[in-house]
Amino acid sequence: MTLNQMPEQPQHILVIHVAGLAQTTLALPALRSLRAHAPQSRITVAASALAADLIRLAGCADEVLTIGRFRHAELLKPTAFYRSTKAINELRHSNFDLAIEFKSNAEGTVVLNFARPFEKLKPAKGVNKGLSGMLEQLTQAVSTKAPANHLAHLYLKKLEPLGARPIEAEPHLQTDTAADERFEKLLHKHAVEYGELLIGIHPGAGMPQHRWPLERFVSIGSRLIHNFNARLLVFAGPQERGLAKRIVAQLPAKRAIAIQSPKLPDLVSAFARLSLLIANHSGPAHVAAAAGAPVVAISTFVKHSSPTLTDVLSSRCEHVRASHIAMISEEAVYEAACRLLKTNRAEFLRQR
Repeated sequence: MTLNQMPEQPQHILVIHVAGLAQTTLALPALRSLRAHAPQSRITVAASALAADLIRLAGCADEVLTIGRFRHAELLKPTAFYRSTKAINELRHSNFDLAIEFKSNAEGTVVLNFARPFEKLKPAKGVNKGLSGMLEQLTQAVSTKAPANHLAHLYLKKLEPLGARPIEAEPHLQTDTAADERFEKLLHKHAVEYGELLIGIHPGAGMPQHRWPLERFVSIGSRLIHNFNARLLVFAGPQERGLAKRIVAQLPAKRAIAIQSPKLPDLVSAFARLSLLIANHSGPAHVAAAAGAPVVAISTFVKHSSPTLTDVLSSRCEHVRASHIAMISEEAVYEAACRLLKTNRAEFLRQR
């Protein structure tokens, strides 16, 4: 049976996207579009443990099954192995009318083999002019600098055979109420007053060659504190133990707060309160932009300095690039930060 012969609304849809934070964030517009297109269908998403809470926060799935990734021997960890085994058992006993594979990888192949869906959605052979035209308009609405085939738009194109229409141009995330309350308590603990300028720094990245030198993060943080009287939030992930506290120790006393290995809902709540985040081009930069924070993304390019498939997709993001991460000057990042702070302040005043 082909997709044309299937009922217009499959009862149970499986979306396979076992990926990291960046690619999962970029898949949110497609997931929201699918949810809007099939409001009566049950949507199950197979995702990585790292990104599962991201999909839950987005509210575009009825169920999220966590699958351990082969990367960094994740499946060898007891918790990841248990969750993956439980998810695979549920996949085996579920009846999926349709499976949509956003990201093709070894984990996705395993999920498909166990799920055995009635039908698998394949990329459209022809081009739907109406939908493609809408995608082009959405791309232009985000930024004239956006690449023609951004990954977020390629995910949307995978839904063409279903007739699903894009409903947003950028990924968006809502915060969790309980996480918001925990963040407010953290600010109160550190005597942060209402209205203080909050600027975030995230110095980590998955690969060492994508990490801007720590001393430059420290220096630019000091400048923002002195010149803008800002409070700094320094974020670090589970693989960067002690990094946030090490940076805070080098900044002016009581002007910076270390936030080490926060749960994802807490991270989103913190990002949503920022007037700016300065970060390496990594998953957290994408999450922050989706939460509404202006972002300066520090990134490298291989051959040329044009936009890439996985750029942070936000109208309030500036990418500062060079062929080697160490070639990106502190002044270039500081100037980008000042521009975004000025723009963000102007937008705030217009809305009052």
